[in-house]
Amino acid sequence: MSLPSITYRKHVRLIPDEPDEPTSTVVLTSQTSYYVDVRIYKDGYQKAQDESILEWAFAGKSYTTRGSIDEGVSKPQHSVWEHWIDSKSDNPSVDEGDMWPQANGDVLERGTQKHPITGLECEYEELWADLDVKVVGNEKSRISFAMKTENSDTKARGLVVRVGSWCQGILKVGDELTIERWQWINLKWNRIVRIGDGALPCDATFIDPSSESDLVRSGDLLWKVVEDFRW
Repeated sequence: MSLPSITYRKHVRLIPDEPDEPTSTVVLTSQTSYYVDVRIYKDGYQKAQDESILEWAFAGKSYTTRGSIDEGVSKPQHSVWEHWIDSKSDNPSVDEGDMWPQANGDVLERGTQKHPITGLECEYEELWADLDVKVVGNEKSRISFAMKTENSDTKARGLVVRVGSWCQGILKVGDELTIERWQWINLKWNRIVRIGDGALPCDATFIDPSSESDLVRSGDLLWKVVEDFRW
């Protein structure tokens, strides 16, 4: 297992197009590889916060195969992201890519996907960089915290991940989405993205988080703490 991370995307490129970055994309990944990936259009902060500002959001667990050298040929690290929740689909396609470390510490992800305009398979690149994980407020250490909920009767699935000074959550009940992004700014927690009308327990991670396997109620749902890691 790796240390928890806060990762932002610098650009995306659908080959042969030029690199571009129309979104604010942040991925929070816990020590046990729970992650929440939220992609908001850059001008979304100035608009009414509804689904029109959302490019994509998904969450689940990620799985990584380390790079290796096989018969003198270098093979990159390969990652797969399980879309346990996906804002676009209940049956998403496989999300995977090869991860190529760059000299400055960034990571270039390469893979294939359907082009959103042509519908044809194309190669893509995404350039990622890490943010520092910070101790917040009066806390004594850095914190990685995750909790999830699921109810098959109401078709509800939700995942919240906090890493240091960032927290993101996504809840999908049927076709109804609720998404939040929080950040510690100016000595307090600020909710900077809120989409939907559901109840997400992001603020429960701002007090001293509960131990693993504890339950947290938010609205009509019980959320289970699946990670409480400090370092």
